[in-house]
Amino acid sequence: MSNENWLIYPTVDLFVYDLADGIGQNEEKISQNRTQFWQKIYGDKISVPQLENLKQAETVTAEYIELLGDKKLAAFESPLDGYAYPVKFGDTYAAQFDLSGKREPDADKRFAPKEIDCLEWLQQQVISRVNPPGTIGQSWLVWGQLTADDQDALATAQKCYSKLNLFPKAKWDRDLKAEGKFLGADFYELWLPPGDRGNIGQNYHVLICLFPYNNGQAIADISETVAKLYVHLMRLFAFRNKVIWAYTQSRQLKADLKDAARTIQQIVTQLPNQVNAPKVDLKELQQSLVKSLTIFSVYANYISKLEEQENIIKTNLKNYKRRLETIGKDMGNDAEAFKFMASFSDFAKEKYVWQAAADNRSLSAGLRLLENAIQTIEGIIEIERAKGDRTLNVTLGAVGVGIATSGVYASVYAGQVAPPKNPMDVNTVFWSSIGWGFLFSALSAMLLIIIGKNRR
Repeated sequence: MSNENWLIYPTVDLFVYDLADGIGQNEEKISQNRTQFWQKIYGDKISVPQLENLKQAETVTAEYIELLGDKKLAAFESPLDGYAYPVKFGDTYAAQFDLSGKREPDADKRFAPKEIDCLEWLQQQVISRVNPPGTIGQSWLVWGQLTADDQDALATAQKCYSKLNLFPKAKWDRDLKAEGKFLGADFYELWLPPGDRGNIGQNYHVLICLFPYNNGQAIADISETVAKLYVHLMRLFAFRNKVIWAYTQSRQLKADLKDAARTIQQIVTQLPNQVNAPKVDLKELQQSLVKSLTIFSVYANYISKLEEQENIIKTNLKNYKRRLETIGKDMGNDAEAFKFMASFSDFAKEKYVWQAAADNRSLSAGLRLLENAIQTIEGIIEIERAKGDRTLNVTLGAVGVGIATSGVYASVYAGQVAPPKNPMDVNTVFWSSIGWGFLFSALSAMLLIIIGKNRR
């Protein structure tokens, strides 16, 4: 029997993160977010009054809120030796699920070496509680103490990784991203990021931490050290997962923007034909304008969201780097001590930050292209309307001339004849003047239209 198959007090922790209140979300959506988060802690048994009480916990004025107050933890049902620890910071819900097996009244049995095979069972017990999965992401921590001074930490970590079976088609050499020593323990970070067309559910991350045996160092002391580390990891993993989440969001936005850009290109391509047509179709242009304005509104909203995701990536990446230093200072009195995990920030800076910024710049060009097309269409419509207004003015002018002429005719006619003796003669004068008015109106209109065309 090889020592690499055994650990003292093997423990599995899952850190889960959910969006509490995103930008632009209404109260109904925020309430839905809250319900889904608390279902991870209490399952479907949670009641409306209980949810209302838990909502009140969020009103506490603090940057880091322990949502269960003085109670802090929600213990797993007996005989499981585990708990859930829910908190909220900023716009994010976070929960740690910790499980180390079944409670043993006898300390000797509790801290007796266990086969690494138990990790799979511990993992499944935790996963069964976390439903639905975290909307922002999740990270695993597996830790324990080696059973002998000569036990190979690397070989043991590889066996732990194999038994967890967290990663699809797991490969140690491919997935190992960082390793280092901290607090006397050996740390191994493994990560399989989602592809550019993937989603946050394809983000797999685990940190394996193995403490040395040191001639039987007290596991109680190690547990106390890990408990202090939990507080830091809760935030560190939050920043990490939020960076990845924001990047995956930006990939979907990019896909939507590219679809909209194809529609914009169609509008721009069709525009010369509409402008150079022998007869401009004003109705068709107006429809094109409405379509363009609608796409402009949607496209501008997507661009704004893409900028938002870029800022989220930058902000959380900066916070991730600072937390690495804080962990080093608080836990080891050396700001550089935990920086072996900076490989993530280096990768994210080169890929995520650069790609989001590049996409923002290139896709914003589509917004300017559409804006120019809209201005062109509006200009053509105004020109066509102006032409129509001139024709209308010509017609009104002609009618005015005709009406004036009919008035003059009626006055001249009335001055040349004696006052009518018969009322019917008055009607004859009126209708005669109207008739001459229409005749002069028609002649005037034709003359003004001819003049207008020659001027154009």
